Amino acid sequence: MADISYHVPVMTDEVINFLNLHNDSLVVDATCGEGGHSKSIAALIPAGRLICIDRNSLVLAVAGKRLALFGNIAFHNNNFNKISDILSQEKISKVDGILADLGISLFHLRDENELGFSYTDFKGLSMRLDEKGGTDAGDIVNKFREEDIADILYKYGEEYESRKIAAAIVRNRPYKNAAELAGVIMRAKKARKGGKTHPAAKSFQALRIYVNNELQILESFIPTAVDNLRDKGRLLIISYHSLEDRIVKNSFRELEKTGGYRVLTKKPVIPSPEEIKKNRASRSAKMRVIEKRGMDDE
Repeated sequence: MADISYHVPVMTDEVINFLNLHNDSLVVDATCGEGGHSKSIAALIPAGRLICIDRNSLVLAVAGKRLALFGNIAFHNNNFNKISDILSQEKISKVDGILADLGISLFHLRDENELGFSYTDFKGLSMRLDEKGGTDAGDIVNKFREEDIADILYKYGEEYESRKIAAAIVRNRPYKNAAELAGVIMRAKKARKGGKTHPAAKSFQALRIYVNNELQILESFIPTAVDNLRDKGRLLIISYHSLEDRIVKNSFRELEKTGGYRVLTKKPVIPSPEEIKKNRASRSAKMRVIEKRGMDDE
């Protein structure tokens, strides 16, 4: 498979720069996806080690094939907040860098994978990032009360038309696929495609976050991740919407107050205009970086 068919990683140059890699660095790509960032990182640490984590075993298999030429990578199918357990399995106590890109991979958006993340998916409606059971997006829109659906859309999608959309969702049940759902949301909002974002974007975001428990996992990941950093080690997190970015910003701020960490990005790093032009999906990305202070720091 040619690289052009893979998900395009965001801000690769900026990620490499902030990771401050050395020949023997120990690094964790906590959200490996199809391995875009990992490919660039592994090439720069030939005497080091890269631990790739992803909660979806199928996308991790894609990364494994893509990165097969590298002999310094270990793959783990798990949530990234289990990083301590994973490093323990690898007999690694501390690492030099950790990257978490919170975006959705192209793998999840491909209609043929039938996951329901795409507005044009005529087969799937799970919106699960992994293969585990439990409540999925189809359960929510087909079974939940109107009030509960509205609350989910507002809390996790910041969708200010949540009540109107929830009423339309309940009125037009049942749903077999994401395309049907997207159409109902568009009609409820009396919107047309063609703007900067799809009219159903906030609703789809809300359903995905709720189904995958994303915000709670992120909140538990950050303190665990920094605990596994060496002195001068760095944690990089790339977020794509205000709910995630707020958690990262506030968590980093509180960690800095302890005196044990230093925030390296007083303002988030964002993609260049050139990158956004080439990769429209990068336009909402924000990266924040925190560094563990060393013994010689004042």
